[in-house]
Amino acid sequence: MLVYESAEQLLAEPEPRRYLHTVILTALRDKAERVEVRFGDGEGMLYYRVDGRDWELIPPPDEVYAVIKDTVREVARLVRPERPEVTVMFGTPGARFEPIEAGWLTYQLGGYWVDLAVRIDPREPYGFIRFDIDDAAEFAEAAGEALEGYVVTLADDPEEPSTSELEPDPQT
Repeated sequence: MLVYESAEQLLAEPEPRRYLHTVILTALRDKAERVEVRFGDGEGMLYYRVDGRDWELIPPPDEVYAVIKDTVREVARLVRPERPEVTVMFGTPGARFEPIEAGWLTYQLGGYWVDLAVRIDPREPYGFIRFDIDDAAEFAEAAGEALEGYVVTLADDPEEPSTSELEPDPQT
């Protein structure tokens, strides 16, 4: 279970959980039906689907990329099927069959509860994490307000660089 109580609580979360919160909140706000993190050679790609179209988003930061599967495993309820004895006859030498882990993640946003179907392809260094969302439109307004509060809190946090510090100086 992953719970959003306030922007201050979100700011206090470890970075991988904070990233997961912001991805889910953004997907709910934008009424996404699916969120997917695809893993490649040392980097991840983040997509979500809105109205049947996939959109590529900013990839996970390097610190988060390495632990995002484990973070999802911590907060979701997953069924990890036994790996059957299978001989892989083709493909990569030494390959193993890894069944997909499936389950759900309950996300609490204020008085709202939303269950996201979760699937993790555990193959390393590849694979994916996929969240399927039903009726995200019901949570869009609450998610937007939560994200807005988080952005305001980030702007007030002296530990985080302000947006003006991130913009180039026009005089240089």
